[in-house]
Amino acid sequence: MEAIGTGSGDVQEVPTMRWSPARIYLVVSGVFLIVSTAIGFGVDSSFPGSADAVRAADHGNIYGLFATNGWHNLSGMISGLVALGFAVRPEWARTGALFKGFLYVAVTLSVAIWGGETFRIATNAADQVVHASLAVTGLAAGFATRPVEQRSRPANP
Repeated sequence: MEAIGTGSGDVQEVPTMRWSPARIYLVVSGVFLIVSTAIGFGVDSSFPGSADAVRAADHGNIYGLFATNGWHNLSGMISGLVALGFAVRPEWARTGALFKGFLYVAVTLSVAIWGGETFRIATNAADQVVHASLAVTGLAAGFATRPVEQRSRPANP
């Protein structure tokens, strides 16, 4: 946001196209997730109904590295769309990056503790590297971005 004077001593905020670290993270991660999951649906679009079905399934691999199935693709697509949604407005970016960072901390830990099949997703170590990377970079970008003040102070009190 950029503050401009209105002539009456009040300051009005005007939106700007500010590319903060948080906003860049959201766009890059959002595009990566959407492209990867679109490819993932082409590789494996099965939706196993139980943890045993996930373990028994011969799931596909995105880019030859990342294990996937329909549930994994769907969650990645939603996450990518959420990231791009937060990136639409510069003042939402910090909140979005922190939200996604903490979300991926939870994803990384829950998959490490209980295994992806508990959540019906096919996953492997390469996926966990992506999850952890999204967590760390989301938190770093969120904390590196200054909060947008909701109200500016008058230039001349």
